[in-house]
Amino acid sequence: AMALIGELAEHMKKDIRVPCPADQLVVGLKCGGSDGLSGITANPTIGVFSDLLGAMGGTTILTEVPEMFGAETMLMDRCADEGLFGKTVHLINDFKEYFESYHMPVYENPSPGNKAGGITTLEDKALGCTQKSGFAPVKDVLAYGEKVHTPGLNLLSAPGNDLVASTALAASGAQIVLFSTGRGTPFGAPAPTMKIATNTTLATRKHGWIDFNAGQLLTDGKSLPELSQMLMDYVLSVASGEKVCSERNGFH
Repeated sequence: AMALIGELAEHMKKDIRVPCPADQLVVGLKCGGSDGLSGITANPTIGVFSDLLGAMGGTTILTEVPEMFGAETMLMDRCADEGLFGKTVHLINDFKEYFESYHMPVYENPSPGNKAGGITTLEDKALGCTQKSGFAPVKDVLAYGEKVHTPGLNLLSAPGNDLVASTALAASGAQIVLFSTGRGTPFGAPAPTMKIATNTTLATRKHGWIDFNAGQLLTDGKSLPELSQMLMDYVLSVASGEKVCSERNGFH
């Protein structure tokens, strides 16, 4: 592995930044430390962004399979064909069977932090999670570690753990991870990890962690299309080299 990394580093020395269209972008969709506003502000904003990028020919990847439990039929209903429907059913059932094989409770969710933030049930949390996928058809379902190869919305098998899921998104090809949070977290994945606050209080209090404030939807009178376009503009800036907070702070 070290030898391969050395070869890769030598090869990358010759790389230069060149213009490219947005359809080359692959963006991972993730949430962590969710609160009662996640499904009202940040996740719907990310969902409209996902639809916008997909309309441009770009790619988004939704993961955290255990966080989908309870709202998975909303994703199944949007599968582009019967084959993808079957793969989505397997994606969900495979994770449940994995839990059961180790005698672990399938529905031990939401977390104490989620509950303190206003989320009451797993279904409540799952409805927020799936909002990040927007309304576009599901175009592919990926195994853990599989590289993305289909433009549009992809589903990826990975757990809810923030660091594991975000790393899995990067391994599948995500160049940026959009990470919504209501409680706050400073970590950064291998790919630039853009923290999107669900509320203005968090964005103000943790300005060294938060990159984008979706709380503007409630406090600043922004409309959902307007805020989602602002997010799109910011993502394009980050894709063009602007550093997010975790990069500037050296959190990886």
